[in-house]
Amino acid sequence: MPLPPAIEALRRNGIIAPHHIAAARFWAADYRIGVMGQEDPQLDRTSCGLSHRPLNGRRGSINRYRYIHGIIGYRYERILIAALIHGRPAREETSRVVPATPQHMDGVLALLLDMLTRHYDAMPGHLWEG
Repeated sequence: MPLPPAIEALRRNGIIAPHHIAAARFWAADYRIGVMGQEDPQLDRTSCGLSHRPLNGRRGSINRYRYIHGIIGYRYERILIAALIHGRPAREETSRVVPATPQHMDGVLALLLDMLTRHYDAMPGHLWEG
């Protein structure tokens, strides 16, 4: 899966590390599955039967999304949505959410990705079920 332009630019400039990219992809997947209702691309399509796995996966995505949302809040979540879901330049949304100079806009997204990484690392184990 290709990286959104804002994340690719940060990666290319050496501002973020691979674990930031992994956290960004994981958050985006949880948002798409848990909030937007999209299908899980990792779901094993061979076991359709009466398995509860799709519902458990969706519930896990919703719970992880809510956990992160409760920590970072709506304002910073808007930056993640703009950059990771809609592929818009982070500078555009960041300037609306956080008063910063244009030189610091990328730093705000990088800091947010660092926070995201730390919160995923500290996430309680029961939120990983599903």
